[in-house]
Amino acid sequence: MLAERLSRIRGYLLDMDGTLYIGDRAVPGAVELMRALQGRPHLVLTNNSSASRRRYRDRLTALGMPVRLDDVLTSGEASAQWLFDNTPLRRPYVLGTRALSDACRRAGLTPATADDADSVLLGYDTTLRYARWSDACLLVAAGLPYYATHADRTCISPRGLLPDAGAIIAGIEVTTGRSPVVLGKPEAAMVEAGLRRLGTSAEETLILGDQLDTDMQLGLRSGVLAVLTMTGEAARRAPEMPEIKPDLSVSGPAELLALLRDAGALPRA
Repeated sequence: MLAERLSRIRGYLLDMDGTLYIGDRAVPGAVELMRALQGRPHLVLTNNSSASRRRYRDRLTALGMPVRLDDVLTSGEASAQWLFDNTPLRRPYVLGTRALSDACRRAGLTPATADDADSVLLGYDTTLRYARWSDACLLVAAGLPYYATHADRTCISPRGLLPDAGAIIAGIEVTTGRSPVVLGKPEAAMVEAGLRRLGTSAEETLILGDQLDTDMQLGLRSGVLAVLTMTGEAARRAPEMPEIKPDLSVSGPAELLALLRDAGALPRA
């Protein structure tokens, strides 16, 4: 039954950090998988809203995995577009990097100061300063609509797991008692943006990722085939979330490529 489902796959969503690369090295088999997907609907996506899609494109290209700019989807882009399409809000207070502010502008939003904001949009802010964090807390406490690009607790790095947007969210929650509406993985806004770009249905799309609580939850909630790779965080954190059961687990991109070829979804080399 799994082979039959794999044979129907036409679109591919691929997480980046921990799935295609870790630090400055490609995960074994990632280059071969990405080359096999050339000319087929595929997107590389990330919950990390701290960097621009251009930076991700350049990083992948340098590792031997060339992608087009339009083939990169960040949670910042998906969140900004969702706000524009689904709310009247147009002036978010952005607690994030320049990349997130730029994504807002491309979507038709205007990043605002604390004095004239109509909402708060929080991202993975690697430039975080206490004054801006405090302003966000005051706006959230005042009752402004409050959103986050994602809620990942950690970000994988060659040094280990680092605090991600979830840590910033936790600080605001401790201060205000409020939690944001999350828009990135595993929420619907992210998968809807991905499927819209791919032009495929959930049933003919798979997601390959290394995180159970984001990548696999996205697939399981939306009907996208959830494929877990044991190359990143999953290898460390799987015992913490035994209730999340992906549709398929693989050792890495090379094993997935072999399975797709065996099922006829991709041609043999």
